[in-house]
This record gives sequence, structure tokens and C-alpha cells, in this order.
Amino acid sequence: MEKIYQMEYRGLNLFDEISTVELAIDEENQTIHIFDVGQVVSPIFNFDVSAYELSDGFYKMADVLRHKKILTNQQAGSDLTLSEWLIMNNAYFYIPQKRIKKYVHGSIIEIIDRANEPCLFDDYVQRI
Repeated sequence: MEKIYQMEYRGLNLFDEISTVELAIDEENQTIHIFDVGQVVSPIFNFDVSAYELSDGFYKMADVLRHKKILTNQQAGSDLTLSEWLIMNNAYFYIPQKRIKKYVHGSIIEIIDRANEPCLFDDYVQRI
């Protein structure tokens, strides 16, 4: 992970308060690392299907990143839809209580054994 770009994103959390999310973007591995203490873009649990799913806040943030041409390997003139952009990229969610979730190929899994995940962003792992 040599080229990591860091930025912040602001959005509404679960309590409708403006909160900040820290992002570390690894273009080489097509990965977004999200440090989300305020639960602005964290996955939510859907009890109907007993699985985690992406939140509305995440979709809004992802759409902003897509329009800024972040993590796009596309040619000029061709636009990716949000769904296409999401499938091309991975996301790690670093959430309080030492929990890490990973979005890859359209599904969200919880990282139990950190040793098996070489792409984790150490700065965020240490902070949670």
C-alpha cells in the first residue's frame, strides 16, 4: 500500500447529526478504507434477510467519489453507473468496538481473523 490518499467525507449519522468519515483510498488495489466512528456510511443489518447491506449514506458517498473520478480506470467519455463502480471496487469499514467489515463483489462480510487480510489499513486498525 504505497499510494494511499486520505480525505474526509461529511454526512448525516443515525441521529441526523453531521458527522465526519475518514477515507483512505488505495488506487492500486481499488479499495476504499473507511474509518466511521459516527456511523455515517457503515453497513446496516437487514433483519428481513439476516444480512448486512450498504447504507444510504454509503451510496451517497460512493456516488460523490464516482463523480470525482476516484477509483475509475475508465476511458474518457464512458461513464460507469454507481452499481458498476461499486462492483469494481472493494471497501473496508473500520467501526467502533474493534469490528471490521469488508464489501467485496456485492456482499458484506465481517473480518474475524485480521491476519488473513493483508490489505487492511494499519492506521485504522490501531485506532479501533
